[in-house]
Amino acid sequence: MKATKAFFNGEVITVDPQFSVHEAVAVYENHILSVGTNEKILATTDENTEIIDLEGKSLLPGFIDAHAHLELYGTNLLGVNGKEVEDIHELQEKLKDAAQMTPRGEWIRGWGYNQNNLAEGRHLSRWDLDEVSTEHPIIVVRTCGHISCVNSKALELAGINNSPADPPGGKYVRENGKLTGLLLEAAHMNMFLFANYSEAEILKGLELASQDYLTMGITSVHDAGGYGPDHIRYLQTAVQDNKVKQRVYALYGSLKDSPDMVRKGLESGMMTGLGDEWFKIGPAKVFIDGSSSGPTARTRAPYTSNPKDSGILYLNQEELDSILGKAHEKGWQVTAHAIGDQAVEMMIKSIHRALKRNPRTDHRHRIEHAGMAPPDLVEKIKALEVVPIPNPAFIYEFGDGYIKDYGERIHTIFPLKSFAESGIPFAIGSDSPITTVNPLYGIHAAVNRRSKSGSLVGDTQKITVQEAIKAYTWYGAYASNEDHLKGSIEVGKLADFVVLSNSILESKPDRLKDLQVEMTVLDGEIVVSNSSREAVR
Repeated sequence: MKATKAFFNGEVITVDPQFSVHEAVAVYENHILSVGTNEKILATTDENTEIIDLEGKSLLPGFIDAHAHLELYGTNLLGVNGKEVEDIHELQEKLKDAAQMTPRGEWIRGWGYNQNNLAEGRHLSRWDLDEVSTEHPIIVVRTCGHISCVNSKALELAGINNSPADPPGGKYVRENGKLTGLLLEAAHMNMFLFANYSEAEILKGLELASQDYLTMGITSVHDAGGYGPDHIRYLQTAVQDNKVKQRVYALYGSLKDSPDMVRKGLESGMMTGLGDEWFKIGPAKVFIDGSSSGPTARTRAPYTSNPKDSGILYLNQEELDSILGKAHEKGWQVTAHAIGDQAVEMMIKSIHRALKRNPRTDHRHRIEHAGMAPPDLVEKIKALEVVPIPNPAFIYEFGDGYIKDYGERIHTIFPLKSFAESGIPFAIGSDSPITTVNPLYGIHAAVNRRSKSGSLVGDTQKITVQEAIKAYTWYGAYASNEDHLKGSIEVGKLADFVVLSNSILESKPDRLKDLQVEMTVLDGEIVVSNSSREAVR
């Protein structure tokens, strides 16, 4: 058997149990044929083999983003980008430009603003957005995806008057008794669903997201959910139609009323693992608390920045135990969005109780984010063999806010070194579009623990480049129970690779984020090529 493709003269980082580094790798169709020296691999070639000279560059297993939102990332590309605006006026001008191109009465949507980065140092208000338009409903989502602001027209259309009851797990912010238009958690989720994109727009967004993810070297995605059961159908349709090209592991939950979504999944009779290597149903997922940067995460002690606040809970312990206990009993992998240490502790208790009632080995239950895990919780995560899914890129974008909001607790936020030293298999996710989808930023932040401004954010939790690579590859496969298929460069595994612009192992730690993806190989085919990083369509 001769290779269909051979990559030689490189730094082939296998992420095998020994973390071996070789010179070359051979592929037969969509599987790895051989790994080793240049001489060994070139001996597998003939006149029909496509031979690629890596020129000393790193070739790694394709990145596995263990927590991202394809739909939200894609539909954001259809709206107004507020990530880099400097003040509210600049955002208003961008929204006004969108209003001029939007028929009267139709939604204007924006995303990505962060009040901490605005010159005014505050959230948007309905009155700010009313200055943009009173004829269009407007929604602008904060960068965390858990908070939004809407204008008066949006409140009117949604039937929200000045004295609504706060929804469970959410809040309508008021000022002098009047709604400001700022919506927290469940209040935001309800409004976002009300203002949701059409099916055609969502499918287009998924296609755009997939293309961007490919240029970042991402060959597998654990999709962390959208809104309701339709989201699963959109995802599956996009994969079947080859609009989403990545291998997708779909967490079964919803950003609105996740317990109801999980109940419907249980009633259907399916369970985790249904599907194939391109699309597979993942764990049952619910929400426990809010966001780390809002902040709305539920913490044991009040925020350092606000002694009167310790975050929001969507579920109490009994509700959490009930829904996830039933999912575990029916054979599902289970997980939950849990960021604050109280939320993480609640999830640990729930998993412990489920396993006590219905013991199961190799369950690979997860905790999405596991944002704040002090030593006592790390010990319990280890004992229960739980897989945390941290998001170190948050350190880079939101780290300065963490220092302000959590004080010394920054040393227990995304505690990657504690996980590594405890032998806990943690898989890194971007949580895109909350922050950049670029895995190299996640690796950079995990290794350096510095914010954009250069501040150290819990430097006791730095890990090595090798540990960060493993968390973005092999542990990602482990978290979806697919480590026998992918996640490392070993004979027989799927030929999913990423080639970087230089050696990642020789790069200076503070330059890791400057590396570029030069090639993405998916299922044995080159889908992104050369420094242009254009996806092959």
